[in-house]
Amino acid sequence: MKVEELVSLLYKQGVKLVEFIYVDYTGIARGKTIVLEQLASRLSDGMGITRAMPASTMRDEIVAVKGFDAIGEFRLVPDLSSLRVLPQTPWVATVMCDYQMQDGTPLEFDGRVILQKQIKRLAKLGLTAKFSYENEFSLYEKDENKRLKPYRPNICFSTESMEDVYVFLPEILEDLQRVGIEPIAYYPEAGAGQHELPVKPKEALEAADDLLRFKRVLKSVVKKHGLYATFAPKPNLDQAGNGAHLHVSLWQGEKNALYAEDDAMKLSQLGYWFVGGLLKHMPALLAFSCASLNSYERLKPSHWSSAYVAFGQDNRETCIRIPSTFASDPAQTLNIELKASDACCNPYLACSALLAAGIEGIEQQIMPTQLLDSDPALLSQTQREALGITRLPQSLTEALEALQQDELFGEMLGKIGLETYLKVKQRDVAYFSDKTPAEIAAAYRDLY
Repeated sequence: MKVEELVSLLYKQGVKLVEFIYVDYTGIARGKTIVLEQLASRLSDGMGITRAMPASTMRDEIVAVKGFDAIGEFRLVPDLSSLRVLPQTPWVATVMCDYQMQDGTPLEFDGRVILQKQIKRLAKLGLTAKFSYENEFSLYEKDENKRLKPYRPNICFSTESMEDVYVFLPEILEDLQRVGIEPIAYYPEAGAGQHELPVKPKEALEAADDLLRFKRVLKSVVKKHGLYATFAPKPNLDQAGNGAHLHVSLWQGEKNALYAEDDAMKLSQLGYWFVGGLLKHMPALLAFSCASLNSYERLKPSHWSSAYVAFGQDNRETCIRIPSTFASDPAQTLNIELKASDACCNPYLACSALLAAGIEGIEQQIMPTQLLDSDPALLSQTQREALGITRLPQSLTEALEALQQDELFGEMLGKIGLETYLKVKQRDVAYFSDKTPAEIAAAYRDLY
């Protein structure tokens, strides 16, 4: 469709504004808005944005990185394939953008640009990737003193908990479908006011875009019902945490390249190598998939969220789980799940890191540690060492230290990207250094 036809169609639908959206290293979606009539003139030139913004923290502090300051501009250039009309404000369309120089050169530090590069690397192996985020979230309401409390905390999978959400769940489902997201299930989870809403997998770039749309749509719907939703990893320190489990499958055309009928887990040799790459780089990968201080309150031993570098079939205590396939269609349903993942991440970087590590595993034929069918926390240290099982980083600081030593991810981010990412995250660590875990949890609850 020509841009003139698109503008005319949007105008007839009542659209007046178009958002140009990007995601920074904090995982926060930001952007600028233009009137619809300006869209055609902005397709190639994009919108100008100060060079300081890539170095912004979650509190809008700007860390010191050469070239990321008040001098000069980058451009936010839209990807029209990502354009959606917002259900909650149907007079606003939103489109995801890539960072570029003024001459159109993509900027290597931008997460969306990085993910597109990893997709191309995978294509050279004759593969495409499909991703799905399995989002958990917590609902809150205000008490008589205007303080937030969990919304109707009931029992995991209970019908009473379901009925509490059925009041507005149809609206959530409908609005998600309007922006191209296909929910496949719903259930209340174990935490107070906690719920889960998995969605169908999509190709990598759109799946990462969808995580941002998902959060925005869901928050908007529940807000109309007087509620607040958070995707923070551990909003209640005494309750189960919120993951955004990341599922990936690899495809050669219509064939699932991870599937092998003759394997006990139905996992192909390529799949084993992919897992081997993930486990090799897992400590540093966590700096992207579990990218907040609050993330590490969730990653505790024997908490069903993973705390060790290990993999297993349907083992919810390992960071990599191989879900059992559907008996009716095992070849189409085999996938790999990263449990050590939450929605505080920049989804483009999390997906990029997963692909980069997995691709290295394939290229170098890295076999994973021994399959684990028990809780690694219940093994002795000697037993874990014999199996090659190590503890995941126990803090964001530890994950960042692993990232600094990981050449693969340093190359993925580029020199300035790595410097900026580390400084943004280290500033968070410094800011919260004198705060209690409860204060940190509240800060992330309110922002994410």
